[in-house]
Amino acid sequence: MKKYFTLIVLFFYNCNLLENKPDQVLARVNDHYIYESDLQKALPENLSKEDSTLFSKNYINNWAKKNLLYEKALINLDDSKQSELNKLIESYKNDLFSFAYQEKIVKSSMDTIISDTSIVNYYNINKSNFKLNQEIVKARYLKINSENYNLKDVTKRFRSLKSNDLMFLDSISLQFSSYYFNDSIWINKDLFFSKFPPVSDRLKQNIVKNNLFYKIQDSLELYLIKINDYKNKNDIAPFDFIRPTIKQVLINKKKLEFISKFEKELIEDALQKNEFELYENS
Repeated sequence: MKKYFTLIVLFFYNCNLLENKPDQVLARVNDHYIYESDLQKALPENLSKEDSTLFSKNYINNWAKKNLLYEKALINLDDSKQSELNKLIESYKNDLFSFAYQEKIVKSSMDTIISDTSIVNYYNINKSNFKLNQEIVKARYLKINSENYNLKDVTKRFRSLKSNDLMFLDSISLQFSSYYFNDSIWINKDLFFSKFPPVSDRLKQNIVKNNLFYKIQDSLELYLIKINDYKNKNDIAPFDFIRPTIKQVLINKKKLEFISKFEKELIEDALQKNEFELYENS
């Protein structure tokens, strides 16, 4: 066995090889140890005995490979390469800590409220940029057994869908195979039509463009469809469809402005406290 690395894997947890250690040692790679508590933290719940044994073995082997490769790298990479890598590690460490601190400051101090007026104004100014990349519809549907005794009344009320109609349909909804009545929300056209037996693209376009009431029937079920509104791909996105996106855009913009102000104040404060100095070159 080479002196550069030694791996001892202990599968019998009742053998504590090191004194004054809080855990039982499972494996060693030179001066690095892995303990039972490390494994327990990583071990998924509700594994069978066989799966637990397999996971444990793989976890320990992966831990060993990482440590062995790292020690080999320290031996075989020259000083210049190691110095380069250490600089990258330090830079990444600084970025990681700085980002985490900025996120904490943003969450604790930044006002994330975006007014409806701000959202509407942003939409009106930039609406030409909000073009749809999909076809969307406002629509409802109902799927019911084609032999249902209530079919005529259900169809009439579905087409009308006034408040009293909706109450009636809700009261007998157990008779429906499936349904969707929330036709005030924009949804993807293809996703909507995926609920029904296939129809031709030409018929589909005729239904949506003319805001039609339409029936589709197969051997067992009747599908009632009503399109209330339709927007084509590359149309200007309706405000109520794009509103959540605009709100997030404004929050992100506010966040960037907050961070920029925070960083400027950080520099000014450090200069005043003599924690940061600028030296003029002669």
